[in-house]
Amino acid sequence: MQTNATIDDVATYNTSEKFTLNGWGILPIAALIGGAWAYGAPLKNGAFTPACAALLLVVGGWLPFWRALTLTPWAEPLTVWRTWKREADLPALPYLQPGTPGAALQRALRQARAWWYAVGQPTLATPLRAAALAFLISLLAALIVGRDALLLTLFMVAWTEMAVLWSEGRGNAGVLWSAGGLVGLPWLLGASLSGAPMTQPALSALVLVALTGLYAHPSLLAAIGPALAAGYLIWQKHFLAAGGLLLLALPGWMALLYQPRAHTYRRTVAPWLLGMIALLAWAL
Repeated sequence: MQTNATIDDVATYNTSEKFTLNGWGILPIAALIGGAWAYGAPLKNGAFTPACAALLLVVGGWLPFWRALTLTPWAEPLTVWRTWKREADLPALPYLQPGTPGAALQRALRQARAWWYAVGQPTLATPLRAAALAFLISLLAALIVGRDALLLTLFMVAWTEMAVLWSEGRGNAGVLWSAGGLVGLPWLLGASLSGAPMTQPALSALVLVALTGLYAHPSLLAAIGPALAAGYLIWQKHFLAAGGLLLLALPGWMALLYQPRAHTYRRTVAPWLLGMIALLAWAL
């Protein structure tokens, strides 16, 4: 009875609220355009097609892949599988003898089939199809953009998988993981369109990841991210931009006085993060 109740809970899991990014859906596009703007990616002489492919790569590939994997509660159906005993009909393997490894494999296959139809398919089929389609789109778009885009796509896949493992499949990736996947990597992709060396873009991408991940955390850590980014701009001798970035951080800091919930705070600071990304791109 306990197993059946758990099956029903998982099978009726509603992912409509999970599949939101708290206003962060526009951040990858802003980071892509910002990285291209900051490092002078050309939009002429044949570069317009790779730029459009890069936009498709982020919007149609990376972002859906990230959503499908990080916002799906993988842990719930897999927890049911650990104690799963029900079996489904499956054609027997030829010359199968009781008590042999083949018989154990046959029993495991029958259990896996029953688990998939009862638990796995209702909860995991949709995100798995979405992730596969997004991965295919990512590969095709990356081949159009170039080698750097293909390498960044593979890194994005690895980063997403690490985020899922780190969160133990609970369907809620941390803010630093989200900052890397939704801001840092799109920024690097935009910067790669210029064909310039990636040393400076990689450094600025790390600054952006720290800025976004820490500022989006509803705690005292929110003060550290903008401070690090302002220090980076001062180091680059962009003093006016550093002051402007701290001013853009003020609304988020003021929101902390009301002790908002994490998802509410992330939605609140998303527009100000857009402004910070644009300001950083303009300054660099």
